[in-house]
Amino acid sequence: MDYTDAQRVEGIFFNEKDPNSQPKDVEMVSVEECSESVNARYDMDPQKKNLALIINNEKFDESTEMSKRQGSDRDASAIKKALESLHFKVIDRRNLSVKAMTQIFTDISTMDHTKHNCFICVLLTHGEDDNQVYGTDRKVNLNELVQMLLPDRCPGLIGKPKLFFIQACRGTKLDRGAVMHDADAFVRGKYQNVTSHKVPLWADVLLAYSTVPGFYAWRNSTNGSWFIQSLAHILEKDGDQLELQRLLLLVNRNVAYEYESNSSHSSMNKMKQVPSIVSMLTKELHFYK
Repeated sequence: MDYTDAQRVEGIFFNEKDPNSQPKDVEMVSVEECSESVNARYDMDPQKKNLALIINNEKFDESTEMSKRQGSDRDASAIKKALESLHFKVIDRRNLSVKAMTQIFTDISTMDHTKHNCFICVLLTHGEDDNQVYGTDRKVNLNELVQMLLPDRCPGLIGKPKLFFIQACRGTKLDRGAVMHDADAFVRGKYQNVTSHKVPLWADVLLAYSTVPGFYAWRNSTNGSWFIQSLAHILEKDGDQLELQRLLLLVNRNVAYEYESNSSHSSMNKMKQVPSIVSMLTKELHFYK
């Protein structure tokens, strides 16, 4: 659930050999000797579209014992506007069961992505620890959804950035914060003469969570959530000016320093939050307007 009130690495590739073999038998390829056939930036062709999916789960079946997520529509509207400003075609869906969520990920996995530079999923829902997120009827492990868009099941998105922004609780802990005194104002890969290469399944994926594992994610019932509102504002303001990692650094800083809960319940009052970014991206990502 989410609470409603409120430097390049040098190295070599080598084939493992029998320990008794002679050193001259070890075959090595130096990364440093390779050419620049793999670019340092993802290809974001302005002539192509980017694709985004927003799943806004606001109402839940009684059997889940999950409350209505008031303010979630405000989040969905703000992030849709920000993504459209960055040339994303947005698929907008509300109140999906786990079956319906699985189906739309299946549909996207089988799409022709030839004219897509990038894919983003924004998931607004309740959640629990162990990466569990809720459809309207029950919970599902987020990895089950993400894996449907990895190269073995969605070859159309291979080598393209796949970004997931998750507004959901990841447990029930509360972050009381700590007083900070005297604070300041606040690989590239190279391959020679290679026309194709194998990539890890989870390469080019980024998971941006609204909070760290085990903790609440805060959402105001009128104004929306801290994380999504910050993300939408920064994408709309600086989305075409800064590389993605810098944009997300600004989001983290904004949520961490500019927000604090204000609740009539003393146990919920003056609480803090910081998003958690898990990146398997292999290149820089620059959006355009």
